[in-house]
Amino acid sequence: MNASPPPFSGQSVDLPRAERHLWYLRWAMLLLAGALLLLASTQALRLAWLPLLQALLTLGALNLMLPWLKRQQLGPLWLIRIGVCADLLALSEVLAFSGGAANPLASLYLPPVLFAALLSPGLFAWAVALLAVTVYGLLFFWHLPWPLAHADAAYAFYAHQIGMWLIFSLSALLMTGFISYLSRQLSEREAQLALARETQLRDEQLVALGMQAAVAAHALSTPLNTLTLLVDEWRDTQGNAQAQPELELMQGQLGLCRNALTQLKHQTQTGALRLPLYQTLSERLLGWRALRPDVRLDWRVPPGNGPWVRLDASFWPALFNLINNAAEAGGGRVEVSAQWRDGMLQVDIVNRQGCLTPAQLVAAGLTPLSSAKPAGMGLGVMLSHATLARLGGSLTLDNRASGGVHAMLTLPLREEGQE
Repeated sequence: MNASPPPFSGQSVDLPRAERHLWYLRWAMLLLAGALLLLASTQALRLAWLPLLQALLTLGALNLMLPWLKRQQLGPLWLIRIGVCADLLALSEVLAFSGGAANPLASLYLPPVLFAALLSPGLFAWAVALLAVTVYGLLFFWHLPWPLAHADAAYAFYAHQIGMWLIFSLSALLMTGFISYLSRQLSEREAQLALARETQLRDEQLVALGMQAAVAAHALSTPLNTLTLLVDEWRDTQGNAQAQPELELMQGQLGLCRNALTQLKHQTQTGALRLPLYQTLSERLLGWRALRPDVRLDWRVPPGNGPWVRLDASFWPALFNLINNAAEAGGGRVEVSAQWRDGMLQVDIVNRQGCLTPAQLVAAGLTPLSSAKPAGMGLGVMLSHATLARLGGSLTLDNRASGGVHAMLTLPLREEGQE
């Protein structure tokens, strides 16, 4: 059984963002250290000023060099590791020249160790922890005297306590802020993974549906051909003229079925075609109206042929799925309007009956819904949603205040100019 990854690992957080935050945090700490040195200079403390300044300037120079290393294609994980090691060494040098382990600044060993454990768990984190423990122990023996060692004992102890509180507060703020930042990142990553799982599940359902459709198309082709031959034979041999209109209707309907199967078989060969947008929409909707004479279609489109665009052929099944759903839910009436704005096609489909529940509005297009008419929005909406998402578009559904459902699909298209 595979072991689950650690809750905070370099693979589960955004390392470039974390490295950038540490870079800014290092500058903030250097500015704070500079302010403390200025404050110490006003207190007549006996400090090794040159070594302390050298330690801070060296850390600042390395922080300046990190962006250059990034431009040399050094990965963010290595930049984090270099920065953490530099932080430990600079802090150790500062402590060695200002009292060693007695200096309250020694508590600042904790944040670099924590950052290493969170961002680079494993051998490097253990090495950083071992280095911090070792250097901290050496500072008990190798260090310059504590600056307040010769001052009043009570004052020195009070100053030490104040320093311990300040450094503890700073360490607590650093750790809380950074862990909270990583927790937010993990929450965002979990949301992205959940969305990816939903998308994968939907794609698997669509693949299974496509396989079933291909099998059904293959199975239906033979009986349709047989029925077509029978209708042709009956038309030639039928002496009753009254039956001719019914036979012609049957022949026309069988032709539509054959065309639908042909399109289904060649669905994988579809591509983007260059066409006038408004004119093509009107022609396609006119053809749909001929197939659905029982439905009243109110089609509103701006005048003219519209811009010439490249429109993928898979857009039409997605559009007519929505129109068919609206027609079935709207009591035989559906309103369709289109507009073109800033490279975006927007089509609004409205039916005036029924409504969707809040749960249906949330799940519509993501999973097939088993709902009764007239508000049924199920597999067709899911297929349309998946197709539009693949083409870079979107689909939104909402209930109208006066009754009915409004479906709005948007699709970015590249304008090819007029002809």
